[in-house]
Amino acid sequence: MSGSGNRLPDAILYGGVIACLALLVLVSRGDVGLIRGGKILFGGTLLVATLAAIVWVARRLWHTPTTPTALELSRRFESVRSMDGARFEVFIADLFRAMGHRVEPCGGPGDQGVDIVLNPGSGRIAVQCKNHAVPVGNRPVQEVYAGARHHRCVQAWVVAPAGYTSGARALANSTGVSLHDADAIRRWIKTVDDIEKQRADEAQQARLQPNNEQNPEQNAPRRQPPDDTSTRTGK
Repeated sequence: MSGSGNRLPDAILYGGVIACLALLVLVSRGDVGLIRGGKILFGGTLLVATLAAIVWVARRLWHTPTTPTALELSRRFESVRSMDGARFEVFIADLFRAMGHRVEPCGGPGDQGVDIVLNPGSGRIAVQCKNHAVPVGNRPVQEVYAGARHHRCVQAWVVAPAGYTSGARALANSTGVSLHDADAIRRWIKTVDDIEKQRADEAQQARLQPNNEQNPEQNAPRRQPPDDTSTRTGK
């Protein structure tokens, strides 16, 4: 699975360009006057820009976490460019732990191209982390593909915020290696946020349960002593 960090911004850009071209075609028609055409072009461009800004703001708000762990991860991710390789591996490991995965750090000499091994319960996953300033090429894909077999993993991932070259994507497609970029990391942080919100909701519901559900023995009806009237009367 390739990362898609730029799909929505690109879609907004291409949609705006297409809309502007359509406006230009409209105003270039002979039956549209110059002044009227200028008004249509200005108003249409303003409308397209406004819609694009609304979509961008909505996307930012959607991806903004609100729970403590997710906020901390998001804050750390904002400074990802200043992280060296070791700090980036720790960050990714912490992120996977926050999602509930078991994490085995493997980075260092003899890691065979695998920095982290995940065990989400459905099979081990080999992960290589690359925090480069430019899109990464084929080599990380090759290394994690081989390292996954060495570590007895069923999947191989590369995590690189800057994205991937076309050659790396082509090789990943042919080898089954999953590529994850900055957008994938933001989605994972959103997952952590959703998990924490669900836990908070469950805790709140537990606190609001009726007392008889929380203390069934305390609120159970008391057993009455047996009636011994018949014994006293001799019946």
